[in-house]
Amino acid sequence: MPSQQRALLSSSGHLGHSSVRRRDAQEEQGSSSPSPAPPSGPADQPGPNSVSGRVIRLTEGGAVLDSAGQEIEVSFSRIIDVWRETFVASTAIQVGDDLFVNGTDGSPFMAAHISANIGRIDGVIREIDEVGMLVEVELRWGGTKLQHLDLSPYIEYGYAGGPKLTRADLVVGRTIGAVIYRRPGGSPRATRVW
Repeated sequence: MPSQQRALLSSSGHLGHSSVRRRDAQEEQGSSSPSPAPPSGPADQPGPNSVSGRVIRLTEGGAVLDSAGQEIEVSFSRIIDVWRETFVASTAIQVGDDLFVNGTDGSPFMAAHISANIGRIDGVIREIDEVGMLVEVELRWGGTKLQHLDLSPYIEYGYAGGPKLTRADLVVGRTIGAVIYRRPGGSPRATRVW
């Protein structure tokens, strides 16, 4: 599992520079997890060496993020990996992407690992079709909402050290946790399900 997915899975909703609150699928749709979450390492934890926000402009070798009204310049010169449904080059980052970035604090912030448009949901499968599933998502503030998730062509089932799953294990009534990729103009895609 990419470290960026683990970072989102272990997050408490407080991410980024100076404990800025992250705007992502966790915030909009997520809740406390009814399903066990994959473990994460110290490098994956949000803190002073992480920042999050929406890309407002691209720069030569980086981007500028709007992080709760504060502009933060991020350099891609020391980048190790970028996760956007699968591993991609940093040139795949676009204006409007919601990023979670681990790296080295400073001006500019030096990115090492980037997740683009990734979030997490927890819920119960209510329907399954040829492209995905309808999930009753538990909302952080209470209640539920029905959300269709397409299955990514890069989907992974289970996680290291956790239960081993296959596509056949996704059945109506099963409680799941999922990492999702929010595609601009399309249905969210599940990239990992456990």
